[in-house]
Amino acid sequence: MNSSRSRILKTTASIVIMLALCAVVAWCMQWRLIAWYLGLPAPAHSVTVQKDVMVPMRDGVRLSADLYRPSNEGRYPVILLRTMYGKHNPGHKYSFTASLFASQGYVFIVQDVRGKFDSEGEFYPYSYEAKDGYDTIEWAGTQNWSTGKVGTYGFSYWGSTQWLPAPLQSTYLKAMVPIVTSQDVYPRWIYNGIFRINDVLVWHYENAPKRAQSAEGVDWDRAVRTLPLIKADDSLGADIPAYNDWINHPRPGPYWDRVRVDDKVAAIQAPALIIDGWYDYYLNLAIEDFKRMKAAGGSDEARRSVLLVGPWTHASKSKFADADFGKQASFMKQVRTILAWFDYWLKGEKNGILDEGPVRFFTMSANEWRAEKEWPPAQTRFAAYYLRSEGKANSAKGDGILSETAPKAGKPDSYVADPENPVPSVGGTSIFGKLKAGPFNQREVESRDDVLVYTTAPLAADTEVTGPVKLVLYASSSARDTDFAVKLAEVRPDGVSVNVQSAVYRASNRMSLVKPSPLEKDRVYKFEIEVGNTSMLFKKGHRIRLQIAGSNFPEYGRNLQTGEDNGTTAATVKARQTVFHDRERPSRLILPIVPR
Repeated sequence: MNSSRSRILKTTASIVIMLALCAVVAWCMQWRLIAWYLGLPAPAHSVTVQKDVMVPMRDGVRLSADLYRPSNEGRYPVILLRTMYGKHNPGHKYSFTASLFASQGYVFIVQDVRGKFDSEGEFYPYSYEAKDGYDTIEWAGTQNWSTGKVGTYGFSYWGSTQWLPAPLQSTYLKAMVPIVTSQDVYPRWIYNGIFRINDVLVWHYENAPKRAQSAEGVDWDRAVRTLPLIKADDSLGADIPAYNDWINHPRPGPYWDRVRVDDKVAAIQAPALIIDGWYDYYLNLAIEDFKRMKAAGGSDEARRSVLLVGPWTHASKSKFADADFGKQASFMKQVRTILAWFDYWLKGEKNGILDEGPVRFFTMSANEWRAEKEWPPAQTRFAAYYLRSEGKANSAKGDGILSETAPKAGKPDSYVADPENPVPSVGGTSIFGKLKAGPFNQREVESRDDVLVYTTAPLAADTEVTGPVKLVLYASSSARDTDFAVKLAEVRPDGVSVNVQSAVYRASNRMSLVKPSPLEKDRVYKFEIEVGNTSMLFKKGHRIRLQIAGSNFPEYGRNLQTGEDNGTTAATVKARQTVFHDRERPSRLILPIVPR
């Protein structure tokens, strides 16, 4: 009986050991395959996970963290990711990312920010991330499994959790990888004083402590049209204090200054690999972040920051029905660069990560990666493409053209901007609710008479546009305030028009974001509109197109055109807009052309 039992126990133990070995072998094969696909070194470690480690903050609040560590005992450099979306959220694949880096010899920490999920305290967007981030970096740098070198990593809000503590100068912080984010929260969400109603409302609702229903059941079309804007959260059955605070602070000032870093760059000593996408709404801000770090970073290391821009949306998407950027466009291909960045700064590996130019970007349509010493590239020349028509540039069927020849005369174009019938957002940067970011066919937009369309003749040669795009616009309005929604597009030989870059400009902000200046009725103003940065090859036979409209909704909130506060009032008025393009008022699109 004892002999039989002994055999059973030995057999069971053998099976358990065999299954464990099989699991280890399967794990190793899985990560070896992933490393091979991503072009990474073969994984050197199996990974052990320690969940829900409570990290104390200076005020006694404890924040919950999961630690992904190499199974072998020892000291390792640390990568910290702090998230408000839940460290166990399968949609964000934290465990995949953490295990990938841990297998390469890092302790990877995923922490819930204050007041979210398993962490203690109360959550309020951005307000605690500077001190809590600093305290967590200090903690990570002093543990017995840490080498004392800490890097930070993450997208969007996780990117803010990197920038905000950086000026506090933890001696353990050695490198950052902020992705699709910026140093200044205000223009991220309220761009030129224009509330990004779609993404802001959905983001607040999906992350509210209490909400009336699942986000999947929301009628977003109705929600984003709610006026006044401050009631939009109430219409969803979720009164959200932070959302209301944002509406009630539409201008730069002390409320937003608490959570900005762009004025503290001289105190930042860690270098940053700043990553963004041509179809992300933080793109232009990220480029400015890079320029500040290069010019005014608080150490030689900080001034060695690098900018990396690909053909991505805020969600890192690179595949689209209306545009094909090739296999090299995938964001996953950049994991190798990110690992090399950490290996250089945290492990001291001389891997050549800084040997390329500090500016690395993907040129769309050419579908190739480039490296330059500066942005825009030194060889860029700025060319004027003048708006011309005989007064009938309405819709793609109109007579609007873009020409490198300056106009001598020409009838102005006009359209009616109606806040109750806004021009819809098609493509662009907004990712939440019903909107989809990226390049999309503009047929729906360009068929409207309240959209002016100006197009070049078919190009005689490939034309590369790389750098900041600008529109100098001479225009008048019948309203006290109005918006100009502008869009750069590519028109292919088959007539399909696809958006490349866009912006919305609020006329009352032309002098200052802090103090708006109402328009005088029908007075002609010269507006200088920063359309944004891009790198796009317009191929021979294709055409370059400019759209001008009164709105891009709901990516951007509507201008109610009364001159009153757009967040707390509901009345709207129509406005007649007139665009001039003659000898005295030569409206023109300024394109950054790079010789090829």
